Amino acid sequence: MTTTPVSTRRQQTRDRLLAAAAELFAERSVQAASVEEICERAGFTRGAFYSNFESKDELCLALLEARGQQFLEGTRRALAAIPDSVLTEHTLAEVIAKALAVFDASLALDTRWMLVRNELRLYAYRNPELREVLSAAERKVFSLAVEAIASALQRQNARSLIPVDQLMVILDAYYERSRMNDALTGRPEVDAEWRSGIERILRALVVLPEPEPTRD
Repeated sequence: MTTTPVSTRRQQTRDRLLAAAAELFAERSVQAASVEEICERAGFTRGAFYSNFESKDELCLALLEARGQQFLEGTRRALAAIPDSVLTEHTLAEVIAKALAVFDASLALDTRWMLVRNELRLYAYRNPELREVLSAAERKVFSLAVEAIASALQRQNARSLIPVDQLMVILDAYYERSRMNDALTGRPEVDAEWRSGIERILRALVVLPEPEPTRD
């Protein structure tokens, strides 16, 4: 099956509708945000909406898929920043900091997405027909991210003290909790405390290869 390319103008329309929806979902919830309000926030008519999405449910799935793809690209860029040379305890902190900075820049991370993500989950929980579709989209992104992390560990001959999928759950949960705390306490989004926390988790759970013995 051949996918029809999306024109630049049409993609820009979709992107604006998705951005407007994300703002409203964070402010009012998915359930409360109407198609009319999304169109008004984006500066389009209902006709523009329905020429791109069959329903609000389809928009929700498109929003999750777009963010998931962005997350994967950010993860891969961050892992690509890890050098091929063998890491040591002396270089690990610097490399982790660099990888997290690349990841942060790639995603333009913000607290709003954590709110939107949780709103989408609640909406899916309350709508059984949508639940499996959204869950499948999240599982796909999760699996691909786990594969990327496992590949990076293998490249360094490093290993995780727990299964990589469980490591991913811990990192995701820590990041989400940190961002939700930011939202609840009103701390500025430039606060990078989450980075040092993830660095500590990685240093605790990732084991580097033993250094080769030096020859006299």
